[in-house]
Amino acid sequence: MDITVNYKGGGSFVKLPPQFSYDGQTIFVCSKNSILEYNTKTAKLIHEYKTKERVVGFSYHVYESFNCITACCQNGKISTWKLITHSKISERALPARNIKTFHIVPSEEEHYNAIYSYLRDDIVHFALWNSASKKLKYRDYKLKLKSPDPYFLAIGNNFFVVGVKNEIYFIKMDDFQFLQKCFIGSNRNFTCLTCHPTEEVILAGDDTGRVVAWQDLFSKKPKQTVFHWHTLPVNTVSFSNSGSYFYSGGGESVLVKWLFENASDRRFVPRLPEEITHIQVASNNLYIAVATNDNAVRILDNTLNQVSLIQHLVLANHFDSGIVHDLRSRSLIMNGNQGHIQFYSPDDMSLLYSVDIAGQNRITNERGIQMVNTEIKKVAISKSGLWFSTVEERKDEEYCDEIRLKFWKFDESKQQFHLNTSVEYPHEDSINSMLFAPSQTDDNLHCITIGDDKKFKIWKITETEVLSSIQLSWKCYGVGFYRNLPCNSLSFSIDGSLFATGFSDILTVWTPDTCVLKCSLIHPIHKETIRNVQFGNGNQCHLLVAANSGRVSVWNILTLSMIWTVPIQVSFLIADSLSTNMAVITPDRKVFVFSPNSSQPLYENNTILKKFKSIKACNFVPSRNINDFRLNWYERTQLYFITSENELHCLCENELIPEITGSEFIEDRSISMYEKSLPRVKTGPVASIQAKNHLYEKDPGHKTFKTFLESPIHTLAPIRFSCYSLIRSLVIQEEK
Repeated sequence: MDITVNYKGGGSFVKLPPQFSYDGQTIFVCSKNSILEYNTKTAKLIHEYKTKERVVGFSYHVYESFNCITACCQNGKISTWKLITHSKISERALPARNIKTFHIVPSEEEHYNAIYSYLRDDIVHFALWNSASKKLKYRDYKLKLKSPDPYFLAIGNNFFVVGVKNEIYFIKMDDFQFLQKCFIGSNRNFTCLTCHPTEEVILAGDDTGRVVAWQDLFSKKPKQTVFHWHTLPVNTVSFSNSGSYFYSGGGESVLVKWLFENASDRRFVPRLPEEITHIQVASNNLYIAVATNDNAVRILDNTLNQVSLIQHLVLANHFDSGIVHDLRSRSLIMNGNQGHIQFYSPDDMSLLYSVDIAGQNRITNERGIQMVNTEIKKVAISKSGLWFSTVEERKDEEYCDEIRLKFWKFDESKQQFHLNTSVEYPHEDSINSMLFAPSQTDDNLHCITIGDDKKFKIWKITETEVLSSIQLSWKCYGVGFYRNLPCNSLSFSIDGSLFATGFSDILTVWTPDTCVLKCSLIHPIHKETIRNVQFGNGNQCHLLVAANSGRVSVWNILTLSMIWTVPIQVSFLIADSLSTNMAVITPDRKVFVFSPNSSQPLYENNTILKKFKSIKACNFVPSRNINDFRLNWYERTQLYFITSENELHCLCENELIPEITGSEFIEDRSISMYEKSLPRVKTGPVASIQAKNHLYEKDPGHKTFKTFLESPIHTLAPIRFSCYSLIRSLVIQEEK
């Protein structure tokens, strides 16, 4: 089986500050080993520039009379792309390795200088490199830092500054031995730096919320001016192009615009979804890019009104709700911003929309005080995709806890979800599981919640008279418990006529319509608490799989007997809704795919997930080829998972996307559409064709191509994601 791990989104793309083009019409952001180019006004992706290693620094600049983007990787490889053709024109290597930072010095010359820092023998060194040097020569500066200490670097006009702890160093670029050092109070540490575009002035943010302006840097005693509004550490500061005003941001999620000559003249952009990490101002002062911790870059104009939003997979604080698949929109439902859930499309790796569940403003932390916000803990969606339910909690040690169960209905006319029913304290304690019955219609839909109060509750949709009109709402019509034992996990049978849950070490099966216990199953020896339960599908719907911390067992509910049991540690047990397969992921990140009727796994891999520290959530997600039963199981459904780095991956076939280089063909935009349609090679006489009967077409009706051509263009994924399946559908295979 050619199964590999493929990246499907996530991971921070705001670790490095974004970069504007000189005219401000495009903006560049860094995501792992890629530089993404977006249109500033529309936030549309224009091009992706890929490297082989993680990028530690990149810059937009002029090189050899062309507008270029240059990126430096951690291994010292420097790549330069010409923007007009999107082709790579240069690839070089720094003489050092383990690069930490890389900054190009602004210049109007044909070649450029770069200041970079690198780690060697647990010491951070700073060096100057010139692109005109054919021998890749470089020179180290006098400054050396110990590696465990975080440091901040900013480039100015023929100088650069480095801040570490409560120390700041001023260094002239053309003097490798010059080093001037200044201090702030011992109870303060630097958090960010920026330099004035033209003058010898810098701004330094510290962890007490101050922004300090330093002037006359190379005098014996530089002048200081304090700008203080923030209460939390300042994460970023940025000058305007003229240097007459600047911007700052931090943990308060508020963008502050300061007038440099008047510290009391301020303007604010409050209530951003997350704390601000970077601020970048376009060279023409028309746009401001504000990068926030929710993996978004907001483009503001010079009046501080939002122009566009570049939003990737939202990096939630947690993924307690797991990964829930919505068949209607072909999206993944996961935790998003504080109090929100996000609908994410893995096909084109884009965020479809977010739903505000809590309906509350985010409470930011105060100095020395961690504030408690409402968190979304569980999400479930009906099979039709027209109903979904959420559980939100606010756990406060000083005050009363809050628990709400909400049901949301999809309004097809407005194409959005609206709140239908809200239940305060549906259980006396937290809810650990929640599912809708797998009903094809929503007429008799019901939902079950499992609580830590040792009870499960059955919720049913009913008609209620509200203000002289009949409306739908949800009510609890059944409560179940068993021997006052704690209950965990939940699973419905394929037709929804039964559901199973575990009470301590006892596996129980109930009817949801009457809330009647059908059977209880327990192993006489292995009596660990059941953590996961899954019903089988298809011709194995009579089999019930139960997993505890150290064992997976399969029961036959017709004969009330155990079929097999295997000792294995289990972190996740998930079922594929399109087949009889199930998957187990262990705490040490081993993967097993099996069918409940056999203890022998269909697929086993002990190393494929080892490169990740941990797995936060996982689920089977149907692919676009769900109706092609000739394909392998991993081609019809793919195992998606979220890592501890908040990256979304899937186990599927290897997806190879070609990279455009300078030697490859670049489309000439001056050629007309008619000229492009002309054949490049003239054909000669038709040769005789020998008939071959031992070949057959894989897709005789070309259904894959017809589906692609007949689909609305605004719903299609990018062509680079579809070309593999389209070409494969045309493959002619040899009959054996």
